[in-house]
Amino acid sequence: MTGPINVTFYDGLSSLPKEARVQWISMELLEVEYEGVRNNWPIKDPRFSWEATGGALRLSFGMPPQVVIIKDEAVKRHFMEHFQRTAKHRKADATVPLLFSRPVLFLLSLIAVGIAAYVWMMPLLAGWMATLLPVDADRRIGEAYWSSMAPTLQLDTARSAALQRFGDRLELAPDFTLKYHVAVDDQVNAFALPGGHIVVYTGILDRMKEPGELAALLAHEGTHVQLRHSMRGIMRELSGAVFLSLIIGDVGSLMTIVAERADDLRGLSYTRGLESEADAVGMERMTADGLDPQGMLKLLQLLEREAQDMPEGLSFLSSHPLTTERIAAAQEKAKALGHAPSPDAELERLFVALKAEE
Repeated sequence: MTGPINVTFYDGLSSLPKEARVQWISMELLEVEYEGVRNNWPIKDPRFSWEATGGALRLSFGMPPQVVIIKDEAVKRHFMEHFQRTAKHRKADATVPLLFSRPVLFLLSLIAVGIAAYVWMMPLLAGWMATLLPVDADRRIGEAYWSSMAPTLQLDTARSAALQRFGDRLELAPDFTLKYHVAVDDQVNAFALPGGHIVVYTGILDRMKEPGELAALLAHEGTHVQLRHSMRGIMRELSGAVFLSLIIGDVGSLMTIVAERADDLRGLSYTRGLESEADAVGMERMTADGLDPQGMLKLLQLLEREAQDMPEGLSFLSSHPLTTERIAAAQEKAKALGHAPSPDAELERLFVALKAEE
């Protein structure tokens, strides 16, 4: 079999991921060690189940279910081969008897199948429903995503602190406290999570020449947060998975959806309309902060130039569609705002300090 391996663990009580160790005790017994406590998981116990989902192997045991996530390809393949020979409690096998064990559940299962046929409508409904949730929901979901995502990023703490000082100089999202992070990565990219976490890659930061470009980027991403674009996008992305989990009664999987999909949501794309709105409102925010909205136009022109040399997927434009109409709209918006203030000396100083951290 295999020795102890490090895994992602959910204790059944919290949605936050934790570190644990898993090893085989025998052919039919797994040992899960978490915070010094060792628990045995008999793989032939009816409370044990496994499934391959979201690019990971998910093991579940108990009620409420504790969950282990294994992403290492070699270990995942090894475990799956053993389970296919030994364990009978794959998720699909465990669910069917439950659904058909009683007439009422059988009827409910038929209704659920009918409802599932309309799952394709859920993203549209989810985007609308997101706007009805209290803003605190954005903060909670954003923190859950960040907890799963942060360990996968190479964060530059010094530059993150400098970026935070720069961002704190601006008022970009009145309803949220924005938290800025710099990730060491060649991608010419940035993204925002619901509730206020904004990540800027060094690939785009290092290409900026003036503070107006950075202020525009933060204003754009901050607008996504303030207008809840990120929340609406995430609800659309995950609505089907959440809906199906509720239908089959697999409450435990809801606790791991965030962890399994957090990496995918770095490249969360927006519609052209939302991007245009983020540009326009971002420029209004810049003007309100006493900055020249031309900074947004310069940012878009920078991105257009860089996109020609960047592979698809590494560019800001892969998740933030750029069109000639969008650039033209920014030109018209800047002209309408008609604001060309004196340079902000403090913002200039903070920008220079941030660039000095390279």
